[in-house]
Amino acid sequence: MEYNTSRTWLEIDLDAIAENHRRIKADIGQSEIIAVVKADAYGLGAPYISRFLEEIGVGFFAVACLEEAMELRHAGVKGEILTLGPILPMQVETAIKNNIITNIISLDHAEALSAEAVRLGKTMRGHLKLDAGMSRFGLILEGRMDAAVEETLHIANLSGLQVEGIFTHYTDADLPYGDTFNKHQIALFDEACEKLRARGLTFKKHSASSHFTSVYPQCHNDYVRVGSLLLGTDTDLPYGTQSVHAVQLKSRIYQIKEVDAGRPVSYGPIAHTLRPSRIAVVPIGYADGLRRTIQNKASLIVNGTFVPLIGKICMDYLMLDVTDIDAKVGDVVTVFGRDGDAVQELWQMAELYGGTMGEVPTVITPRVPRIYIKDGKYVGQSK
Repeated sequence: MEYNTSRTWLEIDLDAIAENHRRIKADIGQSEIIAVVKADAYGLGAPYISRFLEEIGVGFFAVACLEEAMELRHAGVKGEILTLGPILPMQVETAIKNNIITNIISLDHAEALSAEAVRLGKTMRGHLKLDAGMSRFGLILEGRMDAAVEETLHIANLSGLQVEGIFTHYTDADLPYGDTFNKHQIALFDEACEKLRARGLTFKKHSASSHFTSVYPQCHNDYVRVGSLLLGTDTDLPYGTQSVHAVQLKSRIYQIKEVDAGRPVSYGPIAHTLRPSRIAVVPIGYADGLRRTIQNKASLIVNGTFVPLIGKICMDYLMLDVTDIDAKVGDVVTVFGRDGDAVQELWQMAELYGGTMGEVPTVITPRVPRIYIKDGKYVGQSK
């Protein structure tokens, strides 16, 4: 493939993302997609991925903050952009100028946004957040439903503030044990929306993240907010929409050393060779986003065979024991992804990290180029 793979690279399959988009659209009926591309599209490269998603029909995006929204605007993204974190009063002018929608997180926040928009003689667009159980942003519903409804009515009538949508984010309790609580959260949000409708207020509604989009079709509402499900970094679920994995992390062998038995390997040292060994030096380390929690536990793939990681992960390098395989300088090392019949799944790496699948590509640092593949061919890379 004709692109820079001399060191370490993250390879993203655009066809897999397009297939995930098709599957989600087929399963959500009349609902629309809000593509969640926060944290640089979970590490996949938000500008490139967002432009590709626009090409295949996505018109609404969600990011974490105004800075991420502006990155998309500077990259030429034309669709709607919602910040899932609050825009601050000092940011209102920039947000209005660039047609960014804010998360309205409280009555105080709404009043502050209103005051600044009125001062500017402008109107700030927003979606109001309701808290159905996350205890993060939003008007708390549990035990104070009527108060939340009254606060919403007040916010909806503030000058300089145009409330276009209402949403929540469920705490995503694990199946099967969390099913009852998940349905309780859904019921709280639905009750709030119905009470507002009875008082004459209707908004565009969204509450389903990737997990809830897959498993709970009753909460698809006007929009679903999908990140990992769309981008191919999601957990395989027992039922519901299944995504195609779209991401692989690869590197290369830079050197192979013949090392005697009993020799230390890497810092510490925490590892020694138990026999005369062939040690491969691979140019990927914690500065590239690999977690040291995997050292002395993980195996990576070389030429279709798993080989053990030995010793501490360095800032820029790690070492593999390739004594038992035919390996040479320049061979590809697959950290996660496929090499022949051997596959290292994202979930397997996530278990070694002690985290979620979404964390694994998200923490890959900017010095690792993002390489985009379509129809089996290189079509671009992150800058």
